[in-house]
Amino acid sequence: MDETTDSALPCRVWWDEENQVAHNDWLPGSVCDLAAARRVTAAVSAFGRGPVPVLVDMRFLAKADRAAREHFTSPEAQATAVALLVASAVSKVVANFVISVQRMPVPVRMFTDEASATTWLREQRE
Repeated sequence: MDETTDSALPCRVWWDEENQVAHNDWLPGSVCDLAAARRVTAAVSAFGRGPVPVLVDMRFLAKADRAAREHFTSPEAQATAVALLVASAVSKVVANFVISVQRMPVPVRMFTDEASATTWLREQRE
């Protein structure tokens, strides 16, 4: 498992070798602005695997500002598919906003179960 060591990141970024999926696990109460979004995508790119499916665990994310959401939905993010893992009302609102308002250049789906999200991301690779 590859993992970023950037302590400035508001989330844990790691590579799941078995499923060939990048993970962004947002820390409790974290807020994502454009600078954080760019650091997260740079950390995923640093794994050296090119564009990849990404599982975003946003169950504890407090807020993602507009510039960050736009960054994550742009080609610069280099995701081939995005699974949004949610639980709280706040995370569901943010995920629904991303899915319904932002134009995604890749498939994106919201999940409440990590295993289902991982299975769906693996299917997107085929």
